Amino acid sequence: MRLIFSILLTLTLLNGGGVLDVDWSSIDKSQQKPTAPYPRVLAEGIKDVTLPTYLSSSYAYKENMSIVADRYFYSISFDLEGATVLFEGDRTFQETVSPSNPEFQKIMQKTNPIEFSRSEKIMMAEYQRHGANYTISVECDKPDSDKRCIQEEFIRGLYSSLIMVGGHS
Repeated sequence: MRLIFSILLTLTLLNGGGVLDVDWSSIDKSQQKPTAPYPRVLAEGIKDVTLPTYLSSSYAYKENMSIVADRYFYSISFDLEGATVLFEGDRTFQETVSPSNPEFQKIMQKTNPIEFSRSEKIMMAEYQRHGANYTISVECDKPDSDKRCIQEEFIRGLYSSLIMVGGHS
């Protein structure tokens, strides 16, 4: 059910404005080389994705992942005992705002490179890299008692262990 919801949400977002430019020059290609081939489900699932694709190094080699992907987005989920972890990347946008707009500049000065939050009892990490938008979500079966959904430690660990597993221009 969670996967269906995330698919519908992603498809809804894609019916909007346009596609963000990815800054491929900011990517260190040497950090992109895997120590061993990634599972076939991952390699095949993200082969068309045109933005850097990130996963936690703890999950990159697990075969029990579900992937929904297209040229402009990806959603990779893992079912854990009592929880689901979701890694998403998206290079679409709904509206454009001129970077020279003073109001926009004020807002951007206040934004953090990574934002950890809890919304609708789901722990989230939202960040931007290379001109694209990314989210890590943790949804727990018992969100009021599972530490993965009430404390930031677990999601911070996922964020700090991100590696680039694919994507192309």
